[in-house]
Amino acid sequence: MSTKNPHIPPSKSVPDNTVVLEYLNNDLSDAAKRQLEEMLTDDELLGDAMEGLKQLKDGHEAAAISSQLNRMIKDKIRKRRRIRLKSISFPLWIILLITTLLLLMLAGYVIISKLP
Repeated sequence: MSTKNPHIPPSKSVPDNTVVLEYLNNDLSDAAKRQLEEMLTDDELLGDAMEGLKQLKDGHEAAAISSQLNRMIKDKIRKRRRIRLKSISFPLWIILLITTLLLLMLAGYVIISKLP
């Protein structure tokens, strides 16, 4: 199974954005068109997605929607990474407090051990 897209089985391939746009604009060769249509008949979800794209007025609108969705996904991933990093790291004042307490305990032990 692919590590990049774990939800997509490795036996099925997903068409590239440029291939889809060329198909929607009827700029695709006959062999490539037949191959894409076979993929659409094999995968119902892919076929439904293509039907939705056909209802758009032009391919540029589909490309704009795709780039907007990709941007939104990247922003959400970036925000989740920031939140995860903030929750893992300790605030500096806690580290300084623990270090100060350990030094005070060490100094107290040294002073007490030197008493007669």
